[in-house]
Amino acid sequence: MIAIHQQTGLDLFNPLQEILKKHLNLSAACVPSIDVPANARDPLRNQYNANAITHAITASRKFDLHLVVVDVDLYAPGMNFIFGQADPVSKTAVVSIYRLAGTRLNERLAKEVVHEILHLLGLSHCPDSDCIMYFSNTIADTDRKKVSLCNSCRRKLEAL
Repeated sequence: MIAIHQQTGLDLFNPLQEILKKHLNLSAACVPSIDVPANARDPLRNQYNANAITHAITASRKFDLHLVVVDVDLYAPGMNFIFGQADPVSKTAVVSIYRLAGTRLNERLAKEVVHEILHLLGLSHCPDSDCIMYFSNTIADTDRKKVSLCNSCRRKLEAL
């Protein structure tokens, strides 16, 4: 079971629950909303460090996996921005809707959520631009890829 933590102005639990069930056969529990930690904000960048957000959630270990959905702009050291990030050690992933907004929000959110949860399950990035595990450097990358694994990644997941 995966715990879904939200910090957005939208109620995304039902769409997220459907995404997880449909694409990963995982059940989800809605847990109390979180506040993005103040120390996660970098005032020079006006962005939030994804690592600080995932670390704030790791204290709660009632669930196997944790997904945090936020509406702030995320970054990771060495990156201009990120759509999401997974920490396989803590089994916690964070996805931001900040750069996914628009008419394709639900589709983009599904892709980023599935991508990050698959990282938590042990998959790494894939060079196949159609594969869900392809690294999205732009929103066009996210829009182009499918919500499914390529044959190579599917075999890797089955072997885990």
